Amino acid sequence: IMTDADVDGSHIRTLLLTFFYRHMPALVENNFIYIAQPPLYRVSRKKNFRYIHSEKEMDDYLLELGLTDLQVSLKGETLSFEQLKDLVKVILNLEQFINRIEKKGLTFKEFLASRNEAGKLPRFQISMTSGTKFIFSEDEFEAIKLQDQEEQRKEFEQRLAATADNEQSDEIREFKPKRLHFTELFEPEALDKLLTELGNFDFGLVNYSTANGVLGEIVEGDSKNSFHILKELIDHIRDNGRKGLEIQRYKGLGEMNADQLWETTMDPEKRTLIKVTLPDAVAADHMFTMLMGEEVPPRRSFIEQHALSVKNLDV
Repeated sequence: IMTDADVDGSHIRTLLLTFFYRHMPALVENNFIYIAQPPLYRVSRKKNFRYIHSEKEMDDYLLELGLTDLQVSLKGETLSFEQLKDLVKVILNLEQFINRIEKKGLTFKEFLASRNEAGKLPRFQISMTSGTKFIFSEDEFEAIKLQDQEEQRKEFEQRLAATADNEQSDEIREFKPKRLHFTELFEPEALDKLLTELGNFDFGLVNYSTANGVLGEIVEGDSKNSFHILKELIDHIRDNGRKGLEIQRYKGLGEMNADQLWETTMDPEKRTLIKVTLPDAVAADHMFTMLMGEEVPPRRSFIEQHALSVKNLDV
């Protein structure tokens, strides 16, 4: 199976896997199906070029190039190359943490501002008709959840008792409890690990995007630039990696000529193939059934859970 390297290609691949799983299961069960990996980017510098297959690989490549001939000092002490790579890794982990928070409907600034009086960050968020409430502990979360379940039970029993016998079936069938929507913002272990990593460099969460004086200095040859937030540092490294780089993003296989397609995706000596296993096909079928099937509740639940992750929504 060979589809575009972007999201649209992923959707088409899911449809094809579902087709083979449902109508030609023997192909899947005997591991006869493979997925080709076409490149997403072609990057070149001077006479050298490289094909890149994912956004993460692209970011890793830019950071690798950006660290070349670059030094960073913290509190007047220059970091070794290994220390600098460790710091970059910590900042990337912090960016991933921020992305997960923002996919839950909070900006990172709002998340930091929601600390309680003890300085503790919220573990959970509850969406109610009256607004949003933050919960700071597992015990508080369990107590509110049990209270909500008890209130739903009482409401159901009151409605049941107030309904005439000949109307009970329709009334009960149409009953829709006002449910609270609980969202776990982070796992404690993940946050503790991140705080420890940042603490090794005397940084905290707030240092990513909130300036409070100079954090360090970036040195490139005779050029010196101070940075005040960690985002400045990681952006500078990425920009440094882009210097002199020509980047071509392939929107589809049709943009590649025959020689490029052979060299990157079809040549048996160079190509990257992923073997499709039965669990892969089952997962594709499950996704297709959930999004395209006749059952509405699973689709609604999926949309509610992932709506904030949508990009380029056409309304």
